[in-house]
Amino acid sequence: MISKKHLPTIYFFLGFGIFMFTRMSKLVPFIDIAILIAPILILRFIRTQPAKRGIWLTLFGFILSMNIALWGLFEFDESWMTIVFGLIRSTLLAIFWFLPFMLDRLIYPRFSNTKLWSTLIFPIITTAIFFLSSLEGPFDDGSGTLSSFGFAYGSLAFIQVRSIFGIWILVFIHSWLFSIVNYFWENQFRWSKIKNLALAYSAVLLLVFLYGWVKISSPQKSISQTVKIAALVLVPEDGVAVPMSRIFEAKTTSPYEQSISRIENLTKKAVEAGAKIVSFQEFAMVIMHEDESKLREQYKRIAKENNTYLSITYAYFSKNEKGENKHLFINDKGEILLDYTKRYLLGLGPFGEASVFKKGPEIIQSVETPYGKIGISICRDMSFPSFLRQAAKDHVDIMLSPSYDWPKSPAAWYLSSTIENGFSFVRPTYNGYSYAADYHGNELAHMDSDQTEKGIMYADIPVKGIKVMYPIIGDLLGWLSLIGLFILTGLIFLKKKMK
Repeated sequence: MISKKHLPTIYFFLGFGIFMFTRMSKLVPFIDIAILIAPILILRFIRTQPAKRGIWLTLFGFILSMNIALWGLFEFDESWMTIVFGLIRSTLLAIFWFLPFMLDRLIYPRFSNTKLWSTLIFPIITTAIFFLSSLEGPFDDGSGTLSSFGFAYGSLAFIQVRSIFGIWILVFIHSWLFSIVNYFWENQFRWSKIKNLALAYSAVLLLVFLYGWVKISSPQKSISQTVKIAALVLVPEDGVAVPMSRIFEAKTTSPYEQSISRIENLTKKAVEAGAKIVSFQEFAMVIMHEDESKLREQYKRIAKENNTYLSITYAYFSKNEKGENKHLFINDKGEILLDYTKRYLLGLGPFGEASVFKKGPEIIQSVETPYGKIGISICRDMSFPSFLRQAAKDHVDIMLSPSYDWPKSPAAWYLSSTIENGFSFVRPTYNGYSYAADYHGNELAHMDSDQTEKGIMYADIPVKGIKVMYPIIGDLLGWLSLIGLFILTGLIFLKKKMK
C-alpha cells in the first residue's frame, strides 16, 4: 500500500516522465495518448502542494523534462551552439507550458467551492495562454506546442470541429478533460458526485464526433474535379541531408548550374507524367543577391518551356543586409503571378533564419488559375492561424507551402490547417515528410525524403475548396478565453479588497 505522503512524488515523476513522450524527440518516441495522461498527473501534483513549493517544483519539472526530451533536436555544426540554442529554446518552451499550471494553482483554490464550474478554470487559462502564443512567438505546431492537442482519438472525424473554432476547441476540450479528471479525483470518483459532469463531457464529445462524421460523409462536387500536382524534392545525392543550420551559419549557397539542371530535369519528368502544377521544396536554390535576377529569369524560362505552372523557391544572402526567403508562382507562359517572402522565420535572435533573412509582409498571396485559386506560403507560415486565415477569406482552393525541415519531420505537420480553412494542401519537404491532403485532412499522397530516390510525389488534388465557419468566426474561442482569464483575475482582486 502506497502511503498518501508519497503520492505527490509519484504524480511528479510519472507526470513529467510521461510528458516527455508528448515531444518530438531524439531520446523518447512521440506517443499521442501521452498528452491525455501527463497533464492530469502534473495538475494533480501542483494542486496537492502548498502554493509556493508546488509552483517552483512544477517549473523545475517542466524545464527538466523539456530539456531532456528536446536535447540535441536542433543540431548546429558548432556543438556549443547546439547546446546554447537547445537550452534557451527548451527552457522558454517549458516556461510557456508551465504558465497555465501556475495560474491554475493561484486561481483554482479561490473558486473550488463553485464545484462543476470550477472545472472550466484550467481550460480557460490554458486556451488563453496558447492563444496568446499564436499571435506571434518563437513556437509553433512543429515545436510540439499546439500540435500536442491534435490527438484525434483515432478518428479524423474528431478534429473536424476545427472547421468551426480552430485549434482552440481542441485545446479547450483536452484541458477541460485534465481538469475534470482532477475533479473526479477530488471527489474520490463517487458516481453521485461526478455523474452530471461525466454526462456533460460525454455529450460534448459525442456532438464533436457527430459533427465530424456528418461533415466528412457529405458528398462534395469538387472531389470529382482534380488537378495533378507534383511535389519535388532535391534529394541529396549522397543520401545525407544538409542541416539548415549550415546554410545560415556559413551562408552556404547552392552549386548553381548543377542545381538548375536538376530543377529542369525534375520539372520535365513531372510534366511528362501529367503534372499541371509543379511545386519544389523550400530552399530549392540558395544564392547571393547579385544572382537573383538571373535565377528568376531561368525559373520563368523553365515554366514556359515545360508549359507548366511552377511553384519554386529560392533564398538569397546579401553582403550588407539581411536577405530573403522567397516563393514564386509562375504560369505556363513564364509570367510571375505571385512573389512571396516568408513571413515567420525560424530561429531566436542570432540563431536560425531570423539572423540572416528579413521578414516578409504579413500578407498571404493568391491567384486564380484554370486549376482553382492557388495560394502560396512557406513552411512555418502555416503555424499561425490568424495569418493563414487570410487564405480562407480569399477563398483559396489549394495552398502550396514548401518546406525545408529542421529537425526532420516524421509525419504530416500542419495537416489540420486544411480543415480550418477549407483548402487542399501540398507540402514538398526536404529532410522530412512531403504530403498532399484535401480539405478534410485526408492524406492523398505522401513521401519520406529518406525513402525516395527520385524525389517526386504526385497527387490528384480537388480544384475547389469548401466553405467552413472558422474564417468567419475566427479566434472567438481564444478571445473569449482571454477575456475569461482577465475576469477570473479581476474577481480575485475584488475578493481581496472586500475582505
